[in-house]
Amino acid sequence: MKKLFIIATFVLPLLFAGCNSPKNNAAEEDVAPNTEETQTGNPYISDTQAEETPVTEEDLSGEVITLTASEFIKRVTDIYDDQGFRYKGFTPCIVDFYAEWCGPCQHIKPMMARMAKKYKGKLIIYKVNVDNARDICDVFGIENVPTLMFFNRTEQPKKMVGAPSENELESAINDFLSK
Repeated sequence: MKKLFIIATFVLPLLFAGCNSPKNNAAEEDVAPNTEETQTGNPYISDTQAEETPVTEEDLSGEVITLTASEFIKRVTDIYDDQGFRYKGFTPCIVDFYAEWCGPCQHIKPMMARMAKKYKGKLIIYKVNVDNARDICDVFGIENVPTLMFFNRTEQPKKMVGAPSENELESAINDFLSK
Protein backbone atom coordinates (compact mmCIF):
# COMPACT_ATOMS: atom_id res chain seq x y z
CA MET A 1 0.00 0.00 0.00
CA LYS A 2 2.87 2.32 0.83
CA LYS A 3 4.43 1.70 -2.61
CA LEU A 4 1.14 2.52 -4.32
CA PHE A 5 0.93 5.80 -2.40
CA ILE A 6 4.51 6.72 -3.39
CA ILE A 7 3.82 5.94 -7.04
CA ALA A 8 0.59 7.94 -7.03
CA THR A 9 2.21 10.88 -5.27
CA PHE A 10 5.44 11.20 -7.22
CA VAL A 11 5.29 9.30 -10.49
CA LEU A 12 1.81 10.02 -11.85
CA PRO A 13 2.20 13.83 -11.82
CA LEU A 14 5.33 13.43 -13.92
CA LEU A 15 3.37 11.66 -16.63
CA PHE A 16 1.08 14.64 -17.10
CA ALA A 17 3.62 17.43 -16.78
CA GLY A 18 6.18 18.64 -19.29
CA CYS A 19 9.52 16.91 -18.80
CA ASN A 20 11.84 18.98 -16.59
CA SER A 21 9.14 21.62 -16.58
CA PRO A 22 8.26 23.57 -13.48
CA LYS A 23 5.44 25.16 -15.46
CA ASN A 24 3.09 23.06 -17.55
CA ASN A 25 1.10 25.85 -19.10
CA ALA A 26 0.91 26.44 -22.80
CA ALA A 27 1.76 30.13 -22.56
CA GLU A 28 3.53 31.68 -25.50
CA GLU A 29 6.52 33.90 -25.02
CA ASP A 30 8.64 35.89 -27.41
CA VAL A 31 12.24 34.96 -28.09
CA ALA A 32 14.36 38.09 -28.08
CA PRO A 33 16.76 38.73 -30.95
CA ASN A 34 20.44 39.55 -30.58
CA THR A 35 20.24 42.87 -32.41
CA GLU A 36 18.63 46.28 -32.53
CA GLU A 37 15.59 46.95 -34.73
CA THR A 38 16.52 47.55 -38.39
CA GLN A 39 15.08 49.99 -40.92
CA THR A 40 12.39 47.49 -41.92
CA GLY A 41 10.92 47.92 -38.45
CA ASN A 42 11.43 44.23 -37.80
CA PRO A 43 14.44 43.20 -35.69
CA TYR A 44 14.32 39.71 -37.20
CA ILE A 45 14.63 40.69 -40.86
CA SER A 46 17.19 43.22 -42.01
CA ASP A 47 16.64 45.39 -45.11
CA THR A 48 18.82 43.10 -47.23
CA GLN A 49 17.25 39.92 -45.83
CA ALA A 50 13.65 41.07 -46.35
CA GLU A 51 13.83 40.52 -50.10
CA GLU A 52 15.83 37.27 -50.09
CA THR A 53 14.29 34.02 -51.23
CA PRO A 54 14.29 30.96 -48.98
CA VAL A 55 17.58 29.10 -48.74
CA THR A 56 15.94 25.73 -49.35
CA GLU A 57 12.90 24.25 -51.02
CA GLU A 58 10.03 23.70 -48.63
CA ASP A 59 8.51 20.28 -48.00
CA LEU A 60 4.73 20.79 -48.10
CA SER A 61 3.95 17.05 -47.92
CA GLY A 62 1.88 17.30 -44.74
CA GLU A 63 4.31 15.07 -42.84
CA VAL A 64 6.26 15.90 -39.67
CA ILE A 65 9.88 16.37 -40.72
CA THR A 66 12.71 15.44 -38.35
CA LEU A 67 15.66 17.85 -38.54
CA THR A 68 19.24 17.57 -37.35
CA ALA A 69 20.88 20.69 -35.94
CA SER A 70 22.53 21.49 -39.29
CA GLU A 71 19.23 20.96 -41.15
CA PHE A 72 17.51 23.30 -38.65
CA ILE A 73 20.05 26.00 -39.50
CA LYS A 74 19.59 25.36 -43.23
CA ARG A 75 15.76 25.28 -43.26
CA VAL A 76 14.60 27.37 -40.29
CA THR A 77 17.09 29.99 -39.11
CA ASP A 78 20.79 30.61 -38.74
CA ILE A 79 21.48 30.70 -35.02
CA TYR A 80 24.87 32.34 -35.58
CA ASP A 81 23.65 35.37 -37.58
CA ASP A 82 24.53 38.65 -35.87
CA GLN A 83 21.47 40.26 -37.49
CA GLY A 84 19.05 38.15 -35.43
CA PHE A 85 16.75 35.27 -36.22
CA ARG A 86 15.31 35.22 -39.72
CA TYR A 87 13.02 32.40 -40.80
CA LYS A 88 14.29 31.06 -44.11
CA GLY A 89 11.03 29.69 -45.49
CA PHE A 90 7.86 31.27 -46.82
CA THR A 91 5.39 28.79 -45.34
CA PRO A 92 5.08 29.28 -41.55
CA CYS A 93 6.42 26.43 -39.44
CA ILE A 94 6.32 24.94 -35.98
CA VAL A 95 9.42 23.29 -34.55
CA ASP A 96 8.69 20.64 -31.92
CA PHE A 97 11.68 20.35 -29.59
CA TYR A 98 11.34 16.88 -28.07
CA ALA A 99 13.24 14.01 -26.43
CA GLU A 100 12.75 10.28 -26.93
CA TRP A 101 12.68 9.73 -23.15
CA CYS A 102 9.96 12.35 -22.57
CA GLY A 103 6.46 10.98 -21.95
CA PRO A 104 4.57 14.20 -22.83
CA CYS A 105 6.64 14.45 -26.04
CA GLN A 106 5.52 10.98 -27.03
CA HIS A 107 1.94 11.91 -26.10
CA ILE A 108 1.81 14.87 -28.52
CA LYS A 109 3.62 13.05 -31.35
CA PRO A 110 0.41 11.71 -33.02
CA MET A 111 -1.29 15.06 -32.47
CA MET A 112 1.54 16.84 -34.32
CA ALA A 113 1.17 14.34 -37.20
CA ARG A 114 -2.56 15.08 -37.40
CA MET A 115 -1.92 18.84 -37.44
CA ALA A 116 0.71 18.43 -40.19
CA LYS A 117 -1.86 16.65 -42.36
CA LYS A 118 -4.70 19.04 -41.48
CA TYR A 119 -2.66 22.16 -42.31
CA LYS A 120 -0.84 20.65 -45.30
CA GLY A 121 0.35 23.45 -47.60
CA LYS A 122 -0.31 26.13 -44.96
CA LEU A 123 2.08 25.03 -42.22
CA ILE A 124 5.23 22.93 -41.94
CA ILE A 125 5.89 20.94 -38.78
CA TYR A 126 9.48 20.08 -37.95
CA LYS A 127 10.83 18.26 -34.93
CA VAL A 128 14.28 18.48 -33.37
CA ASN A 129 15.67 16.07 -30.77
CA VAL A 130 17.06 18.22 -27.94
CA ASP A 131 19.66 15.61 -27.05
CA ASN A 132 21.26 16.11 -30.47
CA ALA A 133 20.90 19.90 -30.78
CA ARG A 134 22.26 21.52 -27.61
CA ASP A 135 23.52 24.67 -29.40
CA ILE A 136 20.07 25.40 -30.81
CA CYS A 137 18.43 24.73 -27.45
CA ASP A 138 20.87 27.10 -25.75
CA VAL A 139 20.23 29.90 -28.26
CA PHE A 140 16.43 29.65 -27.93
CA GLY A 141 16.39 28.93 -24.20
CA ILE A 142 14.83 25.48 -24.58
CA GLU A 143 14.99 24.16 -21.01
CA ASN A 144 11.86 21.98 -20.96
CA VAL A 145 10.38 19.52 -23.39
CA PRO A 146 8.16 19.52 -25.23
CA THR A 147 8.63 23.08 -26.43
CA LEU A 148 7.00 24.29 -29.63
CA MET A 149 8.50 27.24 -31.52
CA PHE A 150 6.37 29.08 -34.11
CA PHE A 151 8.31 30.73 -36.99
CA ASN A 152 7.28 32.95 -39.89
CA ARG A 153 9.09 35.55 -42.01
CA THR A 154 7.51 38.66 -40.52
CA GLU A 155 7.53 38.14 -36.75
CA GLN A 156 9.79 37.04 -34.00
CA PRO A 157 9.56 33.36 -33.04
CA LYS A 158 7.00 32.44 -30.39
CA LYS A 159 7.47 29.70 -27.82
CA MET A 160 4.90 27.33 -26.27
CA VAL A 161 6.23 25.29 -23.34
CA GLY A 162 4.63 22.05 -22.23
CA ALA A 163 2.27 19.55 -23.83
CA PRO A 164 -0.88 21.32 -25.01
CA SER A 165 -4.18 19.56 -25.52
CA GLU A 166 -5.26 19.10 -29.13
CA ASN A 167 -7.74 21.98 -28.80
CA GLU A 168 -5.07 24.27 -27.31
CA LEU A 169 -2.65 23.37 -30.10
CA GLU A 170 -5.22 23.90 -32.84
CA SER A 171 -6.23 27.24 -31.33
CA ALA A 172 -2.57 28.33 -31.15
CA ILE A 173 -2.02 27.28 -34.77
CA ASN A 174 -5.12 29.17 -35.96
CA ASP A 175 -4.01 32.30 -34.08
CA PHE A 176 -0.51 31.97 -35.51
CA LEU A 177 -1.73 31.53 -39.10
CA SER A 178 -4.21 34.40 -38.87
CA LYS A 179 -1.45 36.97 -38.27
